[in-house]
Amino acid sequence: MFEIEIKLKTKSSCLIGNQTESFSVGGVDQATTIDENGKPVIHGSSFKGALRNIVREKEKEEGKMIETKKYVKLLIEETLKKYENISKTEKIDKILSNLEEKAKNSKAEYIFGMEGLNGMPRLFCSDFRVLEGKDEQENDYFLIETKNNLEEKDGKIFSNPRTYRVVKPEIMFKGVIRFQNPFFRGSKEELEELAKIKEELKEAIMEFNSGFYGIGNSKSRGYGQIEVEIVK
Repeated sequence: MFEIEIKLKTKSSCLIGNQTESFSVGGVDQATTIDENGKPVIHGSSFKGALRNIVREKEKEEGKMIETKKYVKLLIEETLKKYENISKTEKIDKILSNLEEKAKNSKAEYIFGMEGLNGMPRLFCSDFRVLEGKDEQENDYFLIETKNNLEEKDGKIFSNPRTYRVVKPEIMFKGVIRFQNPFFRGSKEELEELAKIKEELKEAIMEFNSGFYGIGNSKSRGYGQIEVEIVK
């Protein structure tokens, strides 16, 4: 129905995926997830989860995410109509109860999907892959950093150093968000509505540049700051 192509640049070190590695001398405790070529990758679920949180927060602001919320409510109501002539079972009754509850309290974040309801229109997010330079090697993407964890044992506080393999600042990634609606009718009105929703989502995406939102793990330690650019 529509897609938003995004470039993403790390502005701080980023621990994305929190992959645990087996212990080895000189090894690391936790590491960023890598792709099949050993390069860092930001899984779509990580970016999507962070964006969903932004949408959830923006919806609390007056006049924000209104079109998305209205469209979600319409989708839920249309789905309920499709179940009117279907034979009811315990499973169907549970789905209908879930939909009816969400229709009463529709939220913009439901555009990302609703728990227990498969096949609904929703946003999908690709993995974000590194935009490579000509001469970049594997080591050009990562840093090894040590942070101290404070732990209590027998009433005493101990410092437990942890080592992380993180994505270094200034690494560029690229990914795509797509909205799919299997019930799409292609009407002029719906196309106009989708264009408004796309603009609301673009505005939400740009909130990453505010510095208040990040991606990945250990954001309280200063990790996860990014800068985004909407390509199209």
